Amino acid sequence: MPRPTTYDVFMDGACSFCRWTQAQIEPYDSGARLRFLDYNDPAIAAQAPFSRSELDNEMHVRMPDGTWLKGFTAWVALLGALPRLAWSGRVAGAPPARWIGPSVYAFIARHRYSLPGAPKRCVSDSCAIPGQPRT
Repeated sequence: MPRPTTYDVFMDGACSFCRWTQAQIEPYDSGARLRFLDYNDPAIAAQAPFSRSELDNEMHVRMPDGTWLKGFTAWVALLGALPRLAWSGRVAGAPPARWIGPSVYAFIARHRYSLPGAPKRCVSDSCAIPGQPRT
């Protein structure tokens, strides 16, 4: 039986930055290896062994073998899974990038709505999921 090759990316489907990032990455996923899952769906959230707060604070990825990665290491794995971007995953996973990467990731996560080219924070009810805060 072939091993699964799908990387499950747990994301906030109500987050304009998360949706924007997904749109930037999907064109590189020629092999349909990434599956973006909105953890606002209780059935999706139940698959993750993390709290809502943990899911909100950084990206989480379930690898094809079932292991979990989060934050910067999750990004490195996703880049490595995309044929046209695999080189950047190798660069990001090697010193010195892997040493400074987590700090850069944390900075980007904190300032995601003020980065050049990034979407603005969602302020309309059209972006919100009922019962969930807008981000």
